[in-house]
Amino acid sequence: MKTPKHGPTAEDGPHAPRAHDMGGDVSSADAGPIDTRDHGMLFWEKQANGMRMVMVAKGISALDEMRRAAEDLPDYYRLSYFERTTKAIRNLLIEKGTFTQAELDEKMEVVRARFATGQSKNRAS
Repeated sequence: MKTPKHGPTAEDGPHAPRAHDMGGDVSSADAGPIDTRDHGMLFWEKQANGMRMVMVAKGISALDEMRRAAEDLPDYYRLSYFERTTKAIRNLLIEKGTFTQAELDEKMEVVRARFATGQSKNRAS
């Protein structure tokens, strides 16, 4: 069976290959060599990594849930690792009822307004 581009469909069944599953697919060689150098992490990437680690350590989410949430992203291939992580965290927290999309949108507007007016320095809330 050929690996689907955007995840399995209902006709593929529950164990069909997903978009990220390129193991054994000879066409995946087109992706090129893997750069294994340490590139460090940007501040926001450290925050995303820390959030993921806390969620798993506190039992809020299992690592498998994080992986599934990332692999379900329709833009999986377009995103960097930490972009996938942050979107997966957001989706899981919404799925689990920690907050709603509307609540997140409202808070993001508050944060954007604070940055737009230069009030973002040394604010924790």
